[in-house]
Amino acid sequence: MHRTPARRRAPLLAAALVVAIGLTACEPNTPTITPPVTAKATCTTTSTRSIVVAESIINSTRRLLAAAKADGLKLCGGGYRDSASQIAVRKANCGTTTYDIYEKPASQCTPPTARPGTSMHEKGLAIDFESCQTRSTACYRWLAEHAATYGFKNLPSEPWHWSTTGG
Repeated sequence: MHRTPARRRAPLLAAALVVAIGLTACEPNTPTITPPVTAKATCTTTSTRSIVVAESIINSTRRLLAAAKADGLKLCGGGYRDSASQIAVRKANCGTTTYDIYEKPASQCTPPTARPGTSMHEKGLAIDFESCQTRSTACYRWLAEHAATYGFKNLPSEPWHWSTTGG
């Protein structure tokens, strides 16, 4: 068996190490979020649709929806999304490269979209309301007046996005 002399093996090992480190450094370093236990709150638009949120906020979500319904407002939207869904949203709003999905600042996406592993939706603590696209909608105006009562705050750059932290 032929063996490479030790003095020639060292540079080969060093090159292999550089390649291995380089490949690791290029992989996205995405925080992991443990999926929450979720529950459904029935939308006020129809009894066949619901908003899925973390169980920890289901009661406040249901109370918010009931109050909106009592005031004649129809609300529905998207709450919890798993990491694969967050990646899909990033691809749609930010681009399809690894940089676009995992590193691009949310503010450079249209609309702004959190990086996978950082979204309040992945924690089940945010809702994007369908009828709140601008601050002039009845949805936004009602939520701006009442949502804090139920523990929800608005993300200022997104009239439709309401979460427990405003993020």
